[in-house]
Amino acid sequence: MKIHFPKQQAGMGAAGWMLMIAVFGSVLTVGFKLVPLYLDHNTMSKILDRLAEEDGVSQKRDGAISKMITKRFKLNNIRDFKVHENVEINRSRDGVEIVMDYEVRMNIAGNVDLIAAFDKSVNLKN
Repeated sequence: MKIHFPKQQAGMGAAGWMLMIAVFGSVLTVGFKLVPLYLDHNTMSKILDRLAEEDGVSQKRDGAISKMITKRFKLNNIRDFKVHENVEINRSRDGVEIVMDYEVRMNIAGNVDLIAAFDKSVNLKN
């Protein structure tokens, strides 16, 4: 005598689909918020690297260097960045070092925030 079992479920149920959509939706939301931050940081890093390769920048005053950085950031469509708060120009016997250290806080949902911290330093040519 053969026993017949009920047919087993062949696919994912509604709860499984909802969970999968929630997980992938969360990953996409975080990704769409993170990508512009990293693209902006990459642009700012390249600007500082190019500035470090220029001759005579280390002889300029701190205000002039800061103004150069601000202009180049605005030219590359980085407008909300406060250079005077997030960029330090350190002078020592070894030379001039530009340190860009900042963090960005973005709201994801409700009281959940996304915090990304960035740090970049370059030494200027003498």
